[in-house]
Amino acid sequence: MYEPPLVICHNFLELDAIGVGHYTCHGPTYFPHHSNSKLMIGMPLKSSSLRVKWRTAKGKQKHQFVKEGSVFIVPPNLIYEAWLESQMEMMIIKITPNLIEQIARESQGYSVEIGVKWSASDPLIRQLALSLLTEFQYGLPGNLYVESVGNILATHLFRRYGIENKAFKCKQINKLSQKKLRQAIEYLNDNLSQDITLADLATLVEMNQYQFARAFKDSIGVSPYRYLLTCRIDKAKKLLAQNQLSIAQISYYIGFSSQSHFTSTFRRFTGTTPGFYKTHLGSGYVAKKEQSH
Repeated sequence: MYEPPLVICHNFLELDAIGVGHYTCHGPTYFPHHSNSKLMIGMPLKSSSLRVKWRTAKGKQKHQFVKEGSVFIVPPNLIYEAWLESQMEMMIIKITPNLIEQIARESQGYSVEIGVKWSASDPLIRQLALSLLTEFQYGLPGNLYVESVGNILATHLFRRYGIENKAFKCKQINKLSQKKLRQAIEYLNDNLSQDITLADLATLVEMNQYQFARAFKDSIGVSPYRYLLTCRIDKAKKLLAQNQLSIAQISYYIGFSSQSHFTSTFRRFTGTTPGFYKTHLGSGYVAKKEQSH
């Protein structure tokens, strides 16, 4: 009797347009014919390997080995089966076809289809998948961060792997108006402790998510997520200098999922830890500023 493989999900986050998961499965085992309604990107980790079999649109049967160091890209509704040779650890990212279609149309003026790639060498996808894995180590990644990664991936997929489907004219949007930019910036600064999404910001300025993310970056030179992190770190510096809250309290007050996540981000932005800044830099800066007045 066939027994379905036991797949262990260590971390999982699903939003409207993108889902991310970190999985392990003990082999050898067999995954029977199946498909997915979303485009799936997989990245094997730690010497994982599997063999897959599928049929092309013309009915030709094909086989492929997938090993650590490569990524696979499976378009929606492709039926395939897989054999796992040993224990597998893998990052899986699923993206809705609508997101890729929308980005392709708005940035290039045509829709696309993504072809299957079972063993692609793609440093950008690996880098993004590993960054998501790192974020999972600090707790669930922020929605805005995951959505930003989804937009980058979708843009990369259609540019590198897309097959042009049909051409049409589309309206190009370059920068946000001053009013919309001010609305977005004020919203970000007023909601630092919240798990802000691209949908929140796009709805605020009456745009779709991709248009907003692209126009925001064209307007001020950084992505909405990068701007949010900068605001959070600037706020953290002020709170550390005041020396009234603990580092743990500050980390949650400005929207980080954990103190360790806050500490690593603060170090990346400033070159030092919150503790060192609080003890040696923040209070001294405030004292000097008060003396100068």
